[in-house]
Amino acid sequence: YVGRYFPSDAPSSNSRLKYFLGNDRQAQMESESLIVWYFGGFTDAVVKEITMNVLIKVFGGSIVGVLTVGLLGCGCLFPYKSNTVQNLYVDLHSEAEDLRYDGKYRAAVAKYEQAFKIRPRPTKVIDVSYIAQFKYRIAFSYAKLAEAETDISLYIKAEEAIKESYQAARLESDQAEILYLWGYILFKQARYQEARAKYEEAIEIFLRQRTGHYLTVELYALGKVCLALGDEGAARRVFAQLETRINDIEYDIMYRLGKAYMALGDEGAARRVFAQLEARDYVGYDIMYRLGQAYMELGDEGAARRVFAQLEAEIDAALQSGFPYIADELYRLGQAYMELGDEVAARHTFAQLLEHYPKSSYKAEVERLLEKH
Repeated sequence: YVGRYFPSDAPSSNSRLKYFLGNDRQAQMESESLIVWYFGGFTDAVVKEITMNVLIKVFGGSIVGVLTVGLLGCGCLFPYKSNTVQNLYVDLHSEAEDLRYDGKYRAAVAKYEQAFKIRPRPTKVIDVSYIAQFKYRIAFSYAKLAEAETDISLYIKAEEAIKESYQAARLESDQAEILYLWGYILFKQARYQEARAKYEEAIEIFLRQRTGHYLTVELYALGKVCLALGDEGAARRVFAQLETRINDIEYDIMYRLGKAYMALGDEGAARRVFAQLEARDYVGYDIMYRLGQAYMELGDEGAARRVFAQLEAEIDAALQSGFPYIADELYRLGQAYMELGDEVAARHTFAQLLEHYPKSSYKAEVERLLEKH
């Protein structure tokens, strides 16, 4: 019954349940507890209460729901049994998730591995994405750790985990996500031809499913690997296909697409993409800064000044509203104005930084720059 309520655009059965519940932290905790309960038969008081909350949200308006929730509440469907090993699994898995979200990938991998060793075995109700998603998270953490520590051996571990994830995957949506990460892991090892094959396979799946966001990410990755292989013709075809889906492209991918056109020497296409990016409502401080820098690389100081002026206006608004910390953005904007030779604007920006963040780590450098100029 739960499956009927999953949005079709949610990427996996696990994440679909989180999606349905609202994508917030409480929803994540509830959905993960429910999935773990399915597998291990968890029915202790705490997990049972969480599960009741989830089922009420899902079934609240149906007769089946009333009967199901009623029977669960009475303990008729699942009698109480305590299991400390399974509770330990829940704790380990939850800690691993928190560590992964916080970017503490080495610690996350350790927790995932511990949790996987004592994972509950499937009962009659099975989430077919369970093992695949578990190994996917381990592979992802190893890949991010390899990137952070520049340790190639960690990519090998990531590849081992992603292979296991793919072997366990049964849903096409899961397979496509796994293939993307697999391609990325291969790309980072300079195994470009193998990466290309993985990306192309994933794109075939996304085309069948007509999934806009994921498809655009895959297309950009494929174009990038074609560039790495020196196949500019294929890269241009892929980027042209990506551009036809411009409304589905995330801001970061739009920026990267423009930069890819610059790498191909196609200034007109780069400007076309950048203009569309600039026209979007709110692209974020980082993208706006990089967009201004890109215009400077193109030798278009006028466009760069326009973008930086817009960035400055948004930073001013954030400062007035009491936004917690944007010292990094102020420092980079001041540097950008220095590169443009606009000393007045640079001094104004740096003065704002010192005024609002007097204890910033940038203080000494900013004071030096102000004295120098």
